[in-house]
Amino acid sequence: MRVWPAIGVVLFSATAILVTDLAFRSTLLHTLWPVVVSPAESAAVSAPVVVRWEGPQPLRVILVGDGKRIDLGPSFSPMEVAQTYFRRSGVYGLEVQSPILGNWFATQRRFVVHLPESADHHPPAATADRPAETDDFHEALTSLADERDRLTEENSSLASQIDELKKDNGELQEKLDDLGEARAQADERAATLEAAQTELLAQHRSALEENQLLRARIASVPNCTTWGYVAYPRPQMIPPTRRLIIVSTADAQMFRSYADCEVTRQNDGTAASVCFCVASPWQGSGGP
Repeated sequence: MRVWPAIGVVLFSATAILVTDLAFRSTLLHTLWPVVVSPAESAAVSAPVVVRWEGPQPLRVILVGDGKRIDLGPSFSPMEVAQTYFRRSGVYGLEVQSPILGNWFATQRRFVVHLPESADHHPPAATADRPAETDDFHEALTSLADERDRLTEENSSLASQIDELKKDNGELQEKLDDLGEARAQADERAATLEAAQTELLAQHRSALEENQLLRARIASVPNCTTWGYVAYPRPQMIPPTRRLIIVSTADAQMFRSYADCEVTRQNDGTAASVCFCVASPWQGSGGP
């Protein structure tokens, strides 16, 4: 098991420390764990309190009492805790911490402090360096007041800029609304024009279709509807008889084509001209 080697190391370390303490008539634990020599545990002392310890130097000393923890900072043994740190008589405590291991190896000592009646229940007296601290405090207050004034001025300027930006945004919004309304009207007009254009295109297509139908009907109409020729019934008479235009056969069949007219003319001895168009759908009757 791994426990036995660990136990062996601990026993060996303890034996080495004990042998070293006997050889040097001292203990190595003081290098890690400080020991408070005075004041004694629960001793009654008067302020100022002198604190002594054995161990590393310096150590951090903390005074505990009157509901407060006051860090006295790193100090060397012996050190004196001034009367100003004790507001009233009562039980106080000291914590001496190792600079290496901190709270892991700290020593505590409790004692009773008796203060004179004139000094009891009074706040700590002013020290020699208090005026300098007061001056620093007032200087810090002045600096903070200046910074506050500067920030107030900047806030006022920013507020003014924000108001101007809000005004500009309002104007821009109005312009955008106007543009939106104008665009809506333009879209409405465009829709109306598009509908009118669609209607015109439909009318144009209808007119084109009607025109094509008319052209087809015109193309289907013949150029000549009636053919005929000139004849003299009695050409031997002097003067000859009145001229006639023959447009049909003896059976009253109209000459609808040149061929029909030509067949009859060749067989007619009174014919005096070639066949020609007598009636056209586009013009009056023609002559030879």
